Amino acid sequence: MRPTILLVDVASSDRANWKSFLQNQGYEVFTAEDGDTALRQCPLLQPDLVLLHDTLREIDAFGLCRGLKENPLNQLVPVVLIKPSSDPADISRGRDAGAADFWGTCNSLTEGLSRVQSLLRLKNHIDGQAQSVLLSLARSIEARNCLTEAHSERMAEYAVQFGERLGLQEQELRDLRIACLLHDIGKVAVPDSILLKPGPLDAEEMEIVQQHPVIGENICAPLKSLHHILPVVRHHHERMDGSGYPDGLCGEQIPVQARVLQIADIYDALITDRPYRMALSSGEALEILHSEAMRGWLDASLVREFSCIRQSRESYAGRGRSMLVSYYGVSHSPRNVAFS
Repeated sequence: MRPTILLVDVASSDRANWKSFLQNQGYEVFTAEDGDTALRQCPLLQPDLVLLHDTLREIDAFGLCRGLKENPLNQLVPVVLIKPSSDPADISRGRDAGAADFWGTCNSLTEGLSRVQSLLRLKNHIDGQAQSVLLSLARSIEARNCLTEAHSERMAEYAVQFGERLGLQEQELRDLRIACLLHDIGKVAVPDSILLKPGPLDAEEMEIVQQHPVIGENICAPLKSLHHILPVVRHHHERMDGSGYPDGLCGEQIPVQARVLQIADIYDALITDRPYRMALSSGEALEILHSEAMRGWLDASLVREFSCIRQSRESYAGRGRSMLVSYYGVSHSPRNVAFS
């Protein structure tokens, strides 16, 4: 993926030179010639770098920088203030406004390129560290309950095997694996009293749990490297008939990777012990997946494909359990959806 740069500057030959030069160096360059455009474009593009020239009319560059950084989606986007000034106080003002760097006039485009490359290397390092933190947070959430520890790692293996059978490309498989590891990170906002509750959830508790896909999306959104998994994190509890959450999507509106993840998620939940039931065998779990597909909740064609994979890999040796109950709880209560 080519690094993206947002060039905020008035329309001029100087801006045209910067844009052409950076494009020739392999960057994807977008431009904004006023503050409103910059504020609108930045969270949509999630650029790797913003070059903010102090040339805009009717707006202070320091104020615009501050406005850009106030948006949570821009928190990890480095903004460079380019201001021909010899006033040392401007450097301090730039830092206070959230600028990652403050440049005076560059002697040449080549010098500017060297600075850009240095900042992008730093951003890539920070992004990698931030992603590691999120993965650690996701693991710690699972560790709150010994019965769900390593759940995401297991379902990631199921999902990637499934994705390979479906012909997903290498990048799609990498995204799917990361999505599996982070899909429930929004449960950081769910209290233990709900997360570990052995009995059915009441309406208020269900409402809290059903917020976790949106919270998870919001947590991941500032990282550009996670941009492709956001729809998977948000929609992994949708249902084919539109009765899922958070957006009530149905059928093909649900991203295929979200449908793949959901099946792997449910399968692993069924074959492991949970606070509200004992583990089921692989065969019983597959029967329940088919049952939920017949109800219109899961993608029936994907469930059939997944069953073929598991039947070739799993034995049907019995596992310790007390009763055959659905992943959706006794009498198909809704608490299931919350605890995959």
